[in-house]
Formats: sequence, C-alpha cells, structure tokens
Amino acid sequence: MRKTFLVMVFAALLLIPIGFSSSQDSSEIYVLEIKDEITKASENVIIDAIEKANNEGAYAFILAINTPGGRSDSTFNIVETMQASHIPIIFYSYPKGAIAASAGTYIAMASNIVAMAPLTSIGAAEPIYGYDPTTGEAIETSQKVREYYTAVMRSYAEGTGRDTEVAGRFVSENLSLTPEEALELGMCEVVAESYDELLDALDGMEIKGTVNGEKMVLETDGVSLNFISLSIKDKILIAISNPYVAYLLTTIGILGLVFGFMSPGWHVPEVIGAICLGLAIIANGYVGFELGGIILMALGVIFFVVEALTPSIGLYAIAGVASFVFGSLILFSGTSGGEGRFFDEGSIKMFWTSIVLMTAVIAGFLIFGLQAALRLRKKSPTTGKEQMLEEEGVVIEELNPTGTVKIRGEIWKAYSEDAIPIGENIKVISIKGLTLIVEKANEEVKD
Repeated sequence: MRKTFLVMVFAALLLIPIGFSSSQDSSEIYVLEIKDEITKASENVIIDAIEKANNEGAYAFILAINTPGGRSDSTFNIVETMQASHIPIIFYSYPKGAIAASAGTYIAMASNIVAMAPLTSIGAAEPIYGYDPTTGEAIETSQKVREYYTAVMRSYAEGTGRDTEVAGRFVSENLSLTPEEALELGMCEVVAESYDELLDALDGMEIKGTVNGEKMVLETDGVSLNFISLSIKDKILIAISNPYVAYLLTTIGILGLVFGFMSPGWHVPEVIGAICLGLAIIANGYVGFELGGIILMALGVIFFVVEALTPSIGLYAIAGVASFVFGSLILFSGTSGGEGRFFDEGSIKMFWTSIVLMTAVIAGFLIFGLQAALRLRKKSPTTGKEQMLEEEGVVIEELNPTGTVKIRGEIWKAYSEDAIPIGENIKVISIKGLTLIVEKANEEVKD
C-alpha cells in the first residue's frame, strides 16, 4: 500500500510543470530608456531588452526614447524584433521636450501603443545618404529610394491599424507632428507627462495591431515598472557611438599621432592618440563610416603641419581645410552596408557647424601654434642654466681644475682644463649639471 502511494506521488510530481526562470512576473512592465541616435550599439541594447522582457514573462515593454534619428538598418532590425514579441510594445516619446524624429518614427509606427510626453515631436523621417562635401547639406535619396522608405512606413502603420496616408507623409513630405496633432491624426494614442499618467491612460485601452495574432486590452491597474539598467559596457558604447563623439575621437586620435611623431621621446601624445583612435574605430564601427573620410581627415592634418613647417602662400593650408572638411562630411555618408540614415534637419545643421568649428580650431592651432612653438624653440633661452652659455665672469677661487667663479653677481662652481688663477676673466663654454665648464677669456669683464 505504501509503495502504491509513493508511486502515485512520484507520478503526480512528474505532471507538475517546472520553470527555471526566477523573475517571471506578469504584473511588471519592463522599461528601457534610450537617449541618443540609433546606432548598432543602441540596437543591441534595445533588442536585448525586448528579448529579456519576453523571456522573463513581463506584462508589456515600454521603450522610452529621445532620438534625432540614426541608422536605417539598425532601425529595421529593432522593428523586426518588436514584431516577433509575445508581449505588447509601448513606444513613449519621453521626457518632455524630447523628439522621436526619423528612425524613432519608424519604431513608433510599428508599436502597439504610441505615447508622447508634452512638447515632444514625431516625424521628419525622410532618409539621407550623407552630406555633400561641397555644401555641407544633406544628400537626399533618389525618388525610387524615397518611395521605398515611404512604403516601409506605410506598411508599419498598416500592421498596427494606423492611417497609412498620414504615416507615408512622414517620409514623402518630411511631416512632423506635435503630440496634440499626432493624437488628432491617429498617429498617437496617449499624451502623458509621466509614467504614472501613462499607466492610468493605458488601463482598459485596446492595443493597435495584435500580440500573438490576437487583440488585447491592457490592464495596467496595480502593474509595477521594472526599469532595465544598462551595463557599463553598453553605456560606454552608446556614448562613443554618437556621431559627434566618434568624430571628436577620430580627430583627437589623428592629432595625437601627428604630435607624437613630431615630438619623439615624450610618448604622451601618441599614447593618447592611439587610445582615442582605437575608441574611434570601435565607435565608427557602430555608427557606420567611410574609410576614405578618415584618410582625407588625416591628410588634412598633414597639410596643416606642412604649412606650419614650411610657410608658403597658403597653398597647404587651403589643401588642409579642403581635405579635412571633405573627409569629415564623407566620414558618416551612409553606413558600411550602403543603407541610408535617418536624421532631422536640426541634427544635420549641428553636425555641419561642429565640422566648421573643429576645422577652424585645428587649422589655427596647427598652423599658428606650431609656428610659434618652432620660433620659440629657435630662440635662445633667457632663463635657467642654458642662459649662462657664452657668459663671461671672473675667477674668485683658483680653477685647478675646479674652483669658483662669479658671473653677473652670482657664485658658480666651475671647471677648466687649464689652471686659471684668481682674478682672471673666464667664459662659459658648456654646462654639466650645476658645474660650469669654462675657459680663459681675452677681455676684461665686470663681475
């Protein structure tokens, strides 16, 4: 009888489902906050966060984002992961004053809920190929490419039951909307200033599109938020993969190596340059860059150095400015795979301004600063021991071979190969440590 009971208990235990996840909790909504451009680094973080929320049984996932745009290939990879999610994806343009331009808009249209904080904006999703080296303006894509991206935006909107015509205008007309305008046109479901307001508004709301092929009404009353923290590695990668930071690291790296080669033995410039250039290579890999841009930037710096070393009529300076500006503009022209980019007009103007300022600073520093340093190096020293060279004085303690001399009222230890008696005039011919190497002078000098 006892054996029969144990067998029944064992059989019952086998029927109990066993789970190994220690954090499955359908009463939690996972939240990831991203503030920067969409690069490969932020793509990896967002995708990992969505998969984490799905694997750990979260009720929903909120992507709180503030972005001016970014890489198109990264954007599409993020959307692909969203569409495979088994939980609702809530897009939140946050905080107040944030933007969800370009790449952010594509992600928004693919989300089950679009929420916006006050004073935010959405839209301006026309792709660009890069920057025109002659004007600094964004290079617009062809009509064929623009129609493709318009179709992609319309497809995302159709999949989530939003107005495809308005969605298409985000690309074809570079349309931008405020929260109120987006709400009125059906591009946004919620306007909320805080997470608490967002949860209150979501309670009882039906999602756009489907999850697991089914419609779903959200029940957020009593649901808690679980904010996903970024690792130190992710924070560093996201920070340096910002195009502005990557551009600065590239510039400092090139300058460091140039100064290192020009001042051998110091080692500090080349070490800093090598570190910055290494970080720049990593950063540019995430941003997407053109090798030709880096080569032109390096060539521009070399032209500036040549101009400083061999002052001409300005030919090398002009060549340096042209090479550095062209290289800077080409640096982020498209991605390594040839895809387009999504950036709002404000970011394009800011990038062009930063290029002009950086070129002016570097050109001025290398040309005028280096020339001043070379003039100073050629100038005879006026302070320190070196100023004693060729100075004349009088012996106050016989030099045989060492003794003491007086020069300009100062007492110095001196050495002479020939014996020189007290009162004789001497001239400094070299310095060894704190000892003056002297020889007998021909003229009388005053001490």
